[in-house]
Amino acid sequence: MTVTTPAKQAKLGLRERNKLDKITRIRNAALELFESKGFDATTTREIAELADVGIGTVFMYADDKRDLLFLIFNDVLDKVVEEAFARVDGRKALSSQVAAVFGHFYETFHQRAKLARILLRELVFFSEGKQAERFMTNRNRILTGLERLVTQAVDKGRIRASEAPSEVAKAFFFLYSGEIRLWLSAPAPDLEHGIERLQRTFSLLGRGLGEPAR
Repeated sequence: MTVTTPAKQAKLGLRERNKLDKITRIRNAALELFESKGFDATTTREIAELADVGIGTVFMYADDKRDLLFLIFNDVLDKVVEEAFARVDGRKALSSQVAAVFGHFYETFHQRAKLARILLRELVFFSEGKQAERFMTNRNRILTGLERLVTQAVDKGRIRASEAPSEVAKAFFFLYSGEIRLWLSAPAPDLEHGIERLQRTFSLLGRGLGEPAR
């Protein structure tokens, strides 16, 4: 799931390439074991052995096993956040714009549904970790992007919001957080059905903000 390209790696110095190689091996080992053995049954020592690094090296890049989940997803999410907002059609209603943003997340998580379930479970209470901090940064990027969309919708007279744009953005984010957990709880999540359900839920909030019924 890494997005580092050979061309990018070639531009790095020897020390940086060695570091990137270790991180990549640790990420791939964690991904393989989490998917084959399960998150709870996998140990950090097993990950170190499969990655062919010392256990201390693993802890240089992740504080614990949960932090390794964020290591697996962080590079992907950096790219997904950027792409998700780039695909927004500014001519559409706010609820449709936000559905397009989070639809991209659905597509990404659908590829690794089993691991995504574990990630969302471990996200319930987390506050520390080398990789968790980067994960939190991406969440803040999402909220900032949503706030920008809400502000634009208010400025164009498309919605009526008595609350601050940041609060409306959080409302959309919390609806997404609940819907994606419900969607991923199915044995075999249906991508098209999940995105349609998300759009309906966002449309309810949109109508409360003054969007016309469709």
